[in-house]
Amino acid sequence: MPVGLAKSLAALTIAAGALATTAAMAEPPKDMKLYVFSSGALTLATKAIIQDGASGKFTIPVAFFLIRHPKGDVLFDCGNNDKIITDPDYWGPFVKALDPVRTPDVAIDTQLSKINVTPADVKYVVLGHFHVDHAGNVGKFPDATFVYQRDEIKNAFWPAPGYATFFITQDFAWMRNSVGGPMANKVKAIELDGDLDLFGDHSIEIHRTVSHTPGSQMVIVRLPHHGAVVLTSDAVYLQENLDKNKLPGIGSVYNPPGMLDAYAWVKRVRDVEGADIIFAHDPDVFKAHKQSPEFYD
Repeated sequence: MPVGLAKSLAALTIAAGALATTAAMAEPPKDMKLYVFSSGALTLATKAIIQDGASGKFTIPVAFFLIRHPKGDVLFDCGNNDKIITDPDYWGPFVKALDPVRTPDVAIDTQLSKINVTPADVKYVVLGHFHVDHAGNVGKFPDATFVYQRDEIKNAFWPAPGYATFFITQDFAWMRNSVGGPMANKVKAIELDGDLDLFGDHSIEIHRTVSHTPGSQMVIVRLPHHGAVVLTSDAVYLQENLDKNKLPGIGSVYNPPGMLDAYAWVKRVRDVEGADIIFAHDPDVFKAHKQSPEFYD
């Protein structure tokens, strides 16, 4: 290859790399905001469910999040199904086993109203996974576009042996098209088999992780002032789990090596971007963060 051509190709490669880096570091929209909400709390019979080797009852928050973006409001997870507030039989034995907070103020409509948002305002619902406390209220958002991993929705309808406990099919069965339809989904959906830059501006990026469930996913939110925030859903339960590489009990981790990979990925984002990390169920971390109607921007 002629030296001049080689130099030109090298220059193009460097330029392309610089362009990619510039794009990745593009400033987030200046009016982005992140709101932290609660769908109440659950009391676990033993902390060992979310941290192997631990013991004793443990009360955890059930967090969900709303991201305001110029291209539309994005909900990450949606908490416990509000039906349990007035109908404890909806959860069956779960109500006794998990003792969820069931006061009217934890209803998702009430929570979102704190910032003058209604379910109809939400453009995208991104689901960390389809467990009872993360996808419970999907039925409140029939007009939204749902974003999930294809492996996750397949597993949600027919879970792997030993992992069916926390999937309540009635929560999401309505999303399935009627018999004879050409598409399986009745709702607008983005079915993923990997990562996604939701708006193409690196401000909301979804990361696939075969860990807690076959199609778990986390989200990086890059805010104009606060910087990067990682929302872990259940790919990482607690700060202590992350710091000490502690896994949850076997029933709460579909793929243990994959969960350790998820920990490593979160640590890398934290170390490279100085990211804040908000776990869905860590009571101390949850209390330390602003609650809606306060926000991060």
